[in-house]
Amino acid sequence: MTLSVADAAPGIFTAPGGNGQALMMNEDGSANSIDNPAAPGSTVVLYASGEGQTDPPGVDGQFAADTLPTPLLPVSMRIGGEDAIVISAAAAPGQAAGLLQLTVRVPDGLSAGDAVPAVLTVGFAFSQPGVTIAVK
Repeated sequence: MTLSVADAAPGIFTAPGGNGQALMMNEDGSANSIDNPAAPGSTVVLYASGEGQTDPPGVDGQFAADTLPTPLLPVSMRIGGEDAIVISAAAAPGQAAGLLQLTVRVPDGLSAGDAVPAVLTVGFAFSQPGVTIAVK
């Protein structure tokens, strides 16, 4: 049997599981939601997996500590169809290998919305469709 292996297969963690509201925190550390949207220009933190190979290489079951592994492939993010600035993309401190923590600046000038699309790209691979964030 021949199996293909992808360089990356990013997936953003969501509150409902799979699509819908991203599991993320607003700049003040509170959960992003329809009742608590992020402001354009603010910094948010979200979580993903499937970033592919990292430097240093991840080890199954190992927890991220002093040197946080970062993806070897380029990482970018679009929110509401606009490029967002990725401030950092690295392993989540104190969490098992494979959990990617992204710190991203919400693009200025976005229109408010309860379900603004969010797409993560790692290399040439896109995250799952239907992921959203709330923006005020």
